[in-house]
Amino acid sequence: MSSEEDVATWSKEKLKSMSHSEITKLFSSILDFAEVAIDGKDRYLNFRSRVLKLSNDAIREIKKEIDTNYEVNYTALTEDLIVVKKSRQD
Repeated sequence: MSSEEDVATWSKEKLKSMSHSEITKLFSSILDFAEVAIDGKDRYLNFRSRVLKLSNDAIREIKKEIDTNYEVNYTALTEDLIVVKKSRQD
C-alpha cells in the first residue's frame, strides 16, 4: 500500500468518524429534550428506541456511501504550534 493510499484511507476514516460523532451528538441532544417533553416512561422508551435505530441506520448508510462513492482527501486548515521555553537557571 502506498503512502497516498494510506492518506486516502486515513482521510475516509476521519470523515466517517467525524460524521458518526456529529450524528451521535445530534440524537443524544434530541433524546435529552424528548426525555423532558414526552409524558410517560413507556412512551419515552419507545421513542428512544426508534430514534436510536434510525440514527444508527443513518450512520451505517453514510459510512457505506463514503466507502462506495467517494474519494476523500483531508486537508488540515491550521497547524498546531507548540512553543517550548527553557527556564533560565541563575
